[in-house]
Amino acid sequence: MEADFLQDKPELILAYPHKSKFNRIGYLFIISSFFIVISILNHLKRYRTDFSDKMIIVIVLIYFPILVCFMGYYLFINGVKLEIYENNVIKYYTYGRRGYSVLHFKFKLEDIEQIKIQKRPFNCLKLTIKIRNPIFYGLHEKKLNKLMNVNIITDRKNWKFLCDRWDNSKENKEE
Repeated sequence: MEADFLQDKPELILAYPHKSKFNRIGYLFIISSFFIVISILNHLKRYRTDFSDKMIIVIVLIYFPILVCFMGYYLFINGVKLEIYENNVIKYYTYGRRGYSVLHFKFKLEDIEQIKIQKRPFNCLKLTIKIRNPIFYGLHEKKLNKLMNVNIITDRKNWKFLCDRWDNSKENKEE
C-alpha cells in the first residue's frame, strides 16, 4: 500500500453528524460562560473575605476542568473523521492544531479486525475499530506492526455502509 495515489473524492465520510448545531451551541456556551465566570471572580475578589476566597477556589476547581474537557470534546468532534474510498482504502483523520483535521492513519478495509458499536444520544453511534498494521502519518510515513484502536462518533445510518463493505471484504478474503 503506497501513498503515491490520490483520489478526488471519498465514497463515504464518517464524521459527527451534528457539527453545525454543536459548533453554534458550543461556541456560544464557551464564550458566554467564560465571561460570566470571569465577572463573578472579579466581583468576589473585591470582597477579600474568607468566604469569597473559598468560592474563588471552588469555581476554579470545578469550572475550569469542565471547560477544558468541553474544549477537548469540541476539538474531537470537529477534527475526527474517517474517509472510505472506492478501492477499499480508509483514511483516519484526527484533530490537529486549531481543530483542523490531520491524516493520522491509512489502512485497507481488510486490515480491520473488529468493530465495536456503542449507542450515543442524538441518533449517533461510537465506533471503536481495531486495525491491524496501519500506516502512520506523523513526521514521516511508517507502517506500525501492531493492533491500533480508532474511535469515531457517527450517524447510525452511515455505519451500516462501513459494516457491509467490511463484511464483503472478509468474504472476498476467505474465497
